[in-house]
Amino acid sequence: MIIFEGNLSKNFTQAEYHPGSATVHMCAETVVFIRALQMFRRWINRPMYVVSWARTREENMKVGGIPTSNHLLPRACAIDWHLYNYTITTEDFKKYCKKWASICKQYGCVGEAGIYTWGVHLGIQNTEQAKLNGHKFYHWDSRSGKQINLPFKDLYNI
Repeated sequence: MIIFEGNLSKNFTQAEYHPGSATVHMCAETVVFIRALQMFRRWINRPMYVVSWARTREENMKVGGIPTSNHLLPRACAIDWHLYNYTITTEDFKKYCKKWASICKQYGCVGEAGIYTWGVHLGIQNTEQAKLNGHKFYHWDSRSGKQINLPFKDLYNI
């Protein structure tokens, strides 16, 4: 277990990681996720407003997260975010997915992404999820209020 205080990277803070927590408890995989996320942030070249990152089991239940959520501490390898005053389109999302998948591969990970009316989820699949998904990038669209898994064929083999 790693205990961290202060900024996590150039553009992400401890307060964004887990609001209200004095210190950050994370595992080594989380450090890889933060590095990958910072690389994505540098590429997007815009502030990413964090909606949710690290969650306890109780916090996860309150927001309706699944029991195997990649937001769960101490791993916390998922982030929900949006861009200020900008609606992310399907084409934006596809572009983000392709870049995120590429960054994850550079770190030896398998990425995941979801789009919502309010923003985007980016994550790194845990070992069991990656195995179940054939070690392929996983994506979903929840803008309708229902989650549609693997909706975009052009993202199947990224």
